[in-house]
Amino acid sequence: MTHNNEIKTLDLHGIQHEDVEDLVHKFINSNLHTEHLLSIVTGHSDKMKAIVHGVLAKYDLESLTSNMRNQGVIQVQMWKCGPTY
Repeated sequence: MTHNNEIKTLDLHGIQHEDVEDLVHKFINSNLHTEHLLSIVTGHSDKMKAIVHGVLAKYDLESLTSNMRNQGVIQVQMWKCGPTY
């Protein structure tokens, strides 16, 4: 299986915590049938990261912090996606 190198990004800077879950669901659902690597910019808020990881867990998606210098970005591998919510 080949993977598309395009990275789609959801930037959550300035977004209220109560709006994050819905935005992440929409972002994941709009990319479910792609093989993109997604990037979700959370900043350094532990609460924001926890909300994002909670949504990703519902889809059984693997996530990783993009690099050790910028832990405010979560990358999502869409070629291992689960059900739609």
